[in-house]
Amino acid sequence: MKKNCWVVLLWCAAANVWAQAAPSQDWTLQQVLDRVAVANRDVLAARRALDGAQADRVTAGVSPAPVLSVSTLSINPANLGQGSLWTRPVDTIVRVDTPFERGGKAAWREKVADLGVQAARLDVDDVVRQQQMAAAQAYWSLKLAQEQWQISRANEALALSSSDLARTRMAQGDLSRLEATRLSVEAQRAANERDQARQQWQAAQIALTQLLALDPVAIAAQDAWPDVPATLTANDTSSIEARPDVLAAVQRVAQAEAALSLAQAQRSADVTVGLQFEHNPPTGARLWGVGLSVPLGVDGRQDGPVTKARLGLEMAQADLDRVRATAVADLVARRLALSVAQDRADRIEHQLLPQAREAARAADFARQQGALSLQDVLDARRTLHAAEIDAAAAHADVALALAALSPLSLSQASDRHTP
Repeated sequence: MKKNCWVVLLWCAAANVWAQAAPSQDWTLQQVLDRVAVANRDVLAARRALDGAQADRVTAGVSPAPVLSVSTLSINPANLGQGSLWTRPVDTIVRVDTPFERGGKAAWREKVADLGVQAARLDVDDVVRQQQMAAAQAYWSLKLAQEQWQISRANEALALSSSDLARTRMAQGDLSRLEATRLSVEAQRAANERDQARQQWQAAQIALTQLLALDPVAIAAQDAWPDVPATLTANDTSSIEARPDVLAAVQRVAQAEAALSLAQAQRSADVTVGLQFEHNPPTGARLWGVGLSVPLGVDGRQDGPVTKARLGLEMAQADLDRVRATAVADLVARRLALSVAQDRADRIEHQLLPQAREAARAADFARQQGALSLQDVLDARRTLHAAEIDAAAAHADVALALAALSPLSLSQASDRHTP
């Protein structure tokens, strides 16, 4: 048990050393998006699905293979004859049967596979879009954690400085023990908040490295908080038709229509043509023959597949309606979230934060002049600290809403390769 305790303590110490001493890798948002498009695990899985769809396309282009059959008949064990096998009195038949598809089955089968490839490629683009959006939000969450960490460290430094000065003044008899104790408690609270901010910072780093398919490493968000383009405030919903998930749903409707046509084409019976060579020495050394076979009752046997294909088309159309409705609702909700977040950030940045700074400066000055109690000064500092935290959170809310709304880099996303 004692050994396990030591292991835990060493692990915690190592984590603290890593957090404080490990050099951070600075990443821009564009670098994050580029990395996600080629290395994210969900994106790679979607590309494997695309590879599978392309393999299905190869299979769809393969026509039915001819069938070669060889048979030997009329074997009489009591009269096998003399000489070579070619002259023995047995009937040997070599036959080749080639099926020919009717009703355009091959063309419809290839079209179904082609549309499946296009839909799978758009699925890759949609996964890239979603993972880039998640990575952008993780990036701004990391930046928020960084700023909260810096704010908490500055607050701790101020609290420690005030506590040290209070102890010195108390030793000189210039300050009461009660006020010195209050400042010491404030310093301890600031230290606890700093530890919590560091934990959130490390959690944000881990979340982003997971999306980037990296081993846990100290990374830092380098970009400044983004500005909101004026074009994003317009109430235009036409852009949803260009979303990869909507385009993929459109392709799947077309694929379902082609699958219905393929099922209907199965009502046409295929024809098998055979060519036969027969070697029968008692009758003739070389005999030729042809054959034709057609299955009967094919039309009535396709009612089930045709009905299933028709239901598949209806489901694809319903899914397209659902995807479009979801895209419109998402767009409206995200624009509202961006508008609210921007209003909040402007209010904090231009009103609350300047007033809190002015109040803190005035409280410190009044305290130096003996016109204000220590509790009032601490309240003013806490108000300023809360305003600084709120300002960082408001900027993060704007960035997160912008990341959920902005069109991310998706050009030729499905043609990229892993490094």
